[in-house]
Amino acid sequence: MRVLFVFNHQAPYKVRLFNELSKEIEVTALFERLKDSDRDPRFYNCNDIKFKPTYIKGLNLGHDNHLSRGIVKHLMNNEYDIVVMNGWHTFSEMMAINHLKKHGKSYVFYINGGIINIKESRIMHKIKTHYISGASLYFSPDENSNKYLIHYGAEPEKIINYPYSTIYEKEILNNPLSSKEKLSIRESLKLDADKVFVSCGQFIPRKNYESLITYWKKQPASHLLVLIGGGPKEKKYRRLIKKLELTNVQIFDFQPRDVVFKYFQASDAYLFPSNEDIYGHVVNEALSQGLPVISNLNVNSAIHLIKNGENGYVINFKNSHEIDEAISKTLNTNSMPSEAIKTAHKNTIELMAKVHIDAFKEWTSNK
Repeated sequence: MRVLFVFNHQAPYKVRLFNELSKEIEVTALFERLKDSDRDPRFYNCNDIKFKPTYIKGLNLGHDNHLSRGIVKHLMNNEYDIVVMNGWHTFSEMMAINHLKKHGKSYVFYINGGIINIKESRIMHKIKTHYISGASLYFSPDENSNKYLIHYGAEPEKIINYPYSTIYEKEILNNPLSSKEKLSIRESLKLDADKVFVSCGQFIPRKNYESLITYWKKQPASHLLVLIGGGPKEKKYRRLIKKLELTNVQIFDFQPRDVVFKYFQASDAYLFPSNEDIYGHVVNEALSQGLPVISNLNVNSAIHLIKNGENGYVINFKNSHEIDEAISKTLNTNSMPSEAIKTAHKNTIELMAKVHIDAFKEWTSNK
């Protein structure tokens, strides 16, 4: 089976999926650009590629848009059993979808998540409906994203849900770490605190770290907040920490994946204050290290994966009382790390690839 994936940039989480799929099917990935310009270059560490990558020439516009007829030309010159369009947002992708529709070619429409914009104009709704509707099959990671697809014209019976993951089964902890093991990791990372809370993401307004830092003023000095990511708002965050005279907040630049996981293992809870995330795969990554997750609303992965009181909480981060209560309950519930690991075992790259391959086989057999 020959499958073409059209994707905007060579993200590591896509590389892992394509590598896993390549064990059973022939995968070609067509990338519009090597990287998203607002991502830290160190995010892209994709040396181990086991599929066939193809890069199209074109004009990069902004941090993720792209203009080229390269996808259309590739579709005209190559034959595939399945064509997967991962989104429609770039001009290049729009031209490709228009080409597929014009020539009556079946294709899969793929999303990593989606949130309905209830304030969008009629014109924008019409544009989205044009590009999202009409696919033969849809791949979606969660229930909220299903609603997004249906809102823009997808037929519900054509939607396949897949476990969206960036982790392999072998990366998940076998069991929660003991207090002694956590303490040893904290010492190696020089984290001197009774309780440690971590959050990892780009330092941009949407991630809402400024609000979290301000809230942390009311936390005990023995509760350490660790923020990892780097980005344009880092200097502002450091000024705020100084202004509030906080001694229990540490900020770190972008860190490699293995280092980030060490911070997860050293912590008592993961905090995800983001105002909005169409998915947010860091939630499952934190769970995989036995870390309960306390997430803001409008984060699809949290709504999908977190069960309040079992492996974390989904709360309103604008309400400090809700944050207080979630932190207190999390610290006093011993079963959460085990439940976090159980959830992660249900959301691995291996399982994600299996859902893809099974769906591809069934669809092609019925074509």
